[in-house]
Amino acid sequence: MKEMGDSVNSNRNEDFRKQKLHGKAIKDVGILWPYILIPIHIITLKPLVFYLKTVITEFFLLQFKVKWGWKKIPVVQVSDPIDAGVPFLPEKSDIYLDFINFWVRSLNFVILRLGRKKSIPHLAGFLTAIGTAYHEAARVYKIRMSTTPRPPAGKNKNMRTIHRLDPHLLCVPSLHVGIVVLTHSFFTNVFRQEGLSQEEQKQYSTELWEGAVEIAETVLYVKQHSVNCIPAALYMMTHLLKDQFTIQAAINFIDCLFVDTSHISAEQGQTIRNHIHYMFDRLLLEGCNEDDWTVPVLRWLMSQPVTEV
Repeated sequence: MKEMGDSVNSNRNEDFRKQKLHGKAIKDVGILWPYILIPIHIITLKPLVFYLKTVITEFFLLQFKVKWGWKKIPVVQVSDPIDAGVPFLPEKSDIYLDFINFWVRSLNFVILRLGRKKSIPHLAGFLTAIGTAYHEAARVYKIRMSTTPRPPAGKNKNMRTIHRLDPHLLCVPSLHVGIVVLTHSFFTNVFRQEGLSQEEQKQYSTELWEGAVEIAETVLYVKQHSVNCIPAALYMMTHLLKDQFTIQAAINFIDCLFVDTSHISAEQGQTIRNHIHYMFDRLLLEGCNEDDWTVPVLRWLMSQPVTEV
């Protein structure tokens, strides 16, 4: 009888959470709960420490050490003439900087939709996955760093902050692109595993997909990356998320870039997509007999001209 009562209460709570979120998008739920719950739960604390340690030591400190001359790693120029066809749009920096809240909101949504107890393993899993993505990308950065030309920040406060805090030495692979792809793939899988209705799965997965595409486009609009940075990120994620982000998913993602925009012509959009497809296919072909995904990426980076920091 107790088990039956627990089951009834569980179903009631499930219905309540579903009804409370009905009609809302993930972007509407805020970011509060992950910051409260993750640091105090024993299951999520270890992945959190792993993620923070990796970001600090293998992303921020790594490139600042090179910028300040404390560490010697060759830096190569990875820009492409195609980049000039994408206008510099500082006003899109809000979207670029929403990169972190994009996945934090997704964590918050999972907590609200599934409840704290059921969400904990997923929070831990995502933190482990994102920490692993930073660590894997750093395997490339520690051998070859990469950069692209950036126009002056101008009067835009966001761009000034970006230029001040980002030495701009870790372009290939683009972690901005890799992490938004991870966010869509990971949480789409969570929605399926937890048996959300088909309607919910479609709504939330579509929202995350469109958000990921939008953020991926802004890395070019704010001149933080080149068209050459995106395919390497997608290639990396097909290896880190083999069961969730397939080669076909990467192709679909490329096909969605710069399709619905008034900032560049349809012809230029197609040129960008064609180039990203070409580079992605090149990595696939060169890496098909390699056990390590970094091999074709580093082979390409080592063929690029070294530049002064």
